[in-house]
Amino acid sequence: MTDKFIRLLKNYGPEALQELTSVYADDVKYEDPINNSKDLPHLKLILEDLLKVFEGVRFESIHSVHDDEFAFVSWEMHYKFRKKHYQIDGISRLRFNDSGRITEHKDYWDASFPLYGTFPVIGSIMKLIKKFVRVKEPSLNSND
Repeated sequence: MTDKFIRLLKNYGPEALQELTSVYADDVKYEDPINNSKDLPHLKLILEDLLKVFEGVRFESIHSVHDDEFAFVSWEMHYKFRKKHYQIDGISRLRFNDSGRITEHKDYWDASFPLYGTFPVIGSIMKLIKKFVRVKEPSLNSND
């Protein structure tokens, strides 16, 4: 069941997005850290927008596990934004209907630094917060 989805990721682009109706149900529910949609037309807009905002979007290191109803697909998304290369590691949780099309698609990935961190003011604030909350490594002082 995951073959069509993985093929979509590996060939991600305008042509691959024309095949969404064979991969997703019309009433697919989609969610990621930024977007939320309740049908295929809206999901298509989200996926098309990704190609408009970022350059050179490609997915690599795609692995999956699945049963008859669910699949988990791990991936690396590579893209260019403001002339810099970025990578986001993520996992997609997919649920299938009886005809093998996706009815639920939830993406899990960290939007904080790869995305929001690229903006000057927000990125600086996030770096400060990260520095403040990071657990310090234990010292290897022999006097303890």
